[in-house]
Amino acid sequence: MKFRQIEAFRFIMLRGTTAAAAAEMHISQPAVSRLLADLEDHLGFRLFERKKGRLLPTLEATDFFRSVEESFLGLEKLEVVAGKIRAKAPTELKIASTSAIATTLLPMALKEHLKYYPDERITIHTDSMSELVAKLQSNQVDAAVGLELPSLTGIDRRSIGKVRFVFAARYDHPLAKKKVICAEDLIGESVLKVVDSSPVYWSELGGVLSSVKDKLNQTIMIDTSHTGYSMIAAGLAVAVVEPFAANVWKANGVITRPFEPAIYYPYGISYPTNTRPHASLSRFTESILHAAKEMPEFGLVESETKK
Repeated sequence: MKFRQIEAFRFIMLRGTTAAAAAEMHISQPAVSRLLADLEDHLGFRLFERKKGRLLPTLEATDFFRSVEESFLGLEKLEVVAGKIRAKAPTELKIASTSAIATTLLPMALKEHLKYYPDERITIHTDSMSELVAKLQSNQVDAAVGLELPSLTGIDRRSIGKVRFVFAARYDHPLAKKKVICAEDLIGESVLKVVDSSPVYWSELGGVLSSVKDKLNQTIMIDTSHTGYSMIAAGLAVAVVEPFAANVWKANGVITRPFEPAIYYPYGISYPTNTRPHASLSRFTESILHAAKEMPEFGLVESETKK
């Protein structure tokens, strides 16, 4: 079975005659007829009945055509992909991020990015830090945005900036009356604990709370900050948590206060090492960096260090 034979059969099915198929293929009508005859010999069944000068597809031809068309649609998709590659534009930008970044920094960055690539398809995966690492190392995404990763095999990094974590509670919690919260204030409180398959990311937070750890009630575990903020909004717990999602939850009665000693976490954008950078990904990186400069959560670090 040869591709040219399949192509002749497809055009006859689509156009209805060997003459029309010949015109599509830029060959003679007898050549199309030969291709069809050779295909029928190879398949072992008739594809058309010839009645009064017309070709009528057999039931076998109809069944066979379904699979042929699926194959050609796949080829057409490959042509589209190849065209985009020739134009040096990716068919899709795949981004992974933590939930807080996905609902705050990422929308701001993509709003700018899509001004330059309005037709680009964007896929966003919302993951934990360990899942981000797995997707990067298996080349499932073009980039990941979240807490800055340590030096890991197969991952390149670029810093976005440091962010100070905050104390968060429901507006009517007794600690909401204080202007600054310290570790000792949390004694006896239900305090959310981050659970992650790579706890190294949370070592700084754990270290600050270590002096009062045994005096905290940490029975509620969370793996995303939005889940944490929902627990806080319900009055179930307080937390020392990233500040990004706080704005989303203010309408639900969540307040934040500075926490002492200050806990700073670096954020960054990471890429698979074996992926060549392209214009769209470079533009996305610049959009992330620009959006971060516009966010007060990143600006807070600069103002604190100047004091």
